[in-house]
Parts: sequence; structure tokens; C-alpha cells
Amino acid sequence: MISLVLISAFILLAVVARSFVQYKRNGDFGIRAASLSAPMIEILPGTMFVITFCLAFGVILIGYFGKVPLLFVVPLPFQALGLAVGTCGILVTLLSQIQMGDSWRIGVDQKETTTLITHGIYARSRNPIYFGIYIFWLGLCFTFAHLLLWACALICWICIELIVRKIEEPYLIEVHGDVFQKYMRETNRYIPKL
Repeated sequence: MISLVLISAFILLAVVARSFVQYKRNGDFGIRAASLSAPMIEILPGTMFVITFCLAFGVILIGYFGKVPLLFVVPLPFQALGLAVGTCGILVTLLSQIQMGDSWRIGVDQKETTTLITHGIYARSRNPIYFGIYIFWLGLCFTFAHLLLWACALICWICIELIVRKIEEPYLIEVHGDVFQKYMRETNRYIPKL
């Protein structure tokens, strides 16, 4: 049950609630899906990212009804550790979203220009939201022993790498030029500098 609570909390807080907050602030949910005419490198990683969360939720839900055979039952102390780690991931993600303010988006609209956020946690990490998602998946995988869930985590991590390196960073270099390149040199891509 811990894994179901964890993934539900992530989806409700970091996606649904955050989109609602964005809409209340400026009349826009902040979701930017790639157009069907976009290059495949802009469509595939974002699509697979969403699918990994949906599939993971489904596997966990079906698993609790005993319809998905688990590799083993995760001992309660490991589930508690996974809950703590996953909760930390959710909190890092939410804090990062809050500090991004009106510039927060899911996806990239190549024609849109947003303010480059470099304060708060963003002074230490260029992608703290993704760092939080990495931590979340790690915690989630500690709570539910199924190869499909672990495969979802791996695929999601690969998608994040592609999204950051092939979509977001080129876009930010194009929009913010030398300012972003200087920021890249001064901050880590994911793990916050101490």
C-alpha cells in the first residue's frame, strides 16, 4: 500500500495540484505537449515519461489486488526507507516547482520565452525538479518489487536525460544565450552543489 500512496501523492501534488496552481495564477495550466509535426526527439521522451508514470501506477494498483506476481515481498523496514526517500523526492520536486513560479512548465514550447530562474535551489542545481523525480523513483522502487516498475524508473531516467540534453538545454541556450551558458558552468545539472 505504501507504493500506491507514494505514486498517488506524486501525481496529485506535483502534476495535478501544480497545474491547478499555475492555472489559478495566470490562466494557463503550464502543460506544453509537443506538436505531432515536431521532431521525434521532442515527442518520444516526453511521451515515454508520461507513460512510465501511468504504467507504474497501473502495475502497483493491479499488484495490490494480487494480479501481478511480485519478485518478493519487500520487508517493512525497506518499505519505510522507500517511503522516506520517495517523500523527500516529492518535497524536492514541489519546492523546485514553487521556486520556479510562473516559469514552471511541463514540456517546452519553442516559441515561448520564460524567465530564467537562478535563485533558491536553482542557484545550486539547474534541474532540481528532475533531481526530485530521480529521488522519488528510487524510493518508489524500494517499496514494490516488480521488474516492470524498475524498468519504468530506468526508462523515465533515460527520458529525463534526453529531455534535458536534447530539448531543454538547447532551447535555453537559444533563448538566454551567454547568460544560460554561464549558469551551466556554475551549477550542476541535477545534484545540488553544496
